[in-house]
Amino acid sequence: MGDTVTVHGQLTGAVVHGAGRGRGLGFPTANVAADPDSRVPPSAIYSGWVVRHSTGAVHRGTISIGSNPTFCDTADVHVEVYCHDTSDEFYGERVGLWFVARIRDTVKFASPDDLVRAARQDVLRSEALLASDRGRRVLTDALAAYERTFSA
Repeated sequence: MGDTVTVHGQLTGAVVHGAGRGRGLGFPTANVAADPDSRVPPSAIYSGWVVRHSTGAVHRGTISIGSNPTFCDTADVHVEVYCHDTSDEFYGERVGLWFVARIRDTVKFASPDDLVRAARQDVLRSEALLASDRGRRVLTDALAAYERTFSA
């Protein structure tokens, strides 16, 4: 596994329907259409927090940004988040993704099974990063920003 790189920032957007491939692989994802003013980080796998704007609920997440190279079906960059602690569907909801750290590059795997094995490791690494001091600081920042923005 590559070195973990710290990432700063937040991305906001609406949850939209995707191809449904993640659910079939055992990793259902929320596909996020980034707001035009959100800075989308470079393609990679990240650890981060998901804040649901409608409720303020916060979820632990592993975020994939990239073109899904294992399936080679598009060159478009997608933002997808696997929430570790809920299977709720967020379609139509607005969310904020708060990035804790970059886990690894997005790569093309030889098979979907290889991708699933890597995703399991990504989630374990993400959990450790979210539990770290940095992960907790980012969570505190996310909650404070939510309170400033949505509790008026």
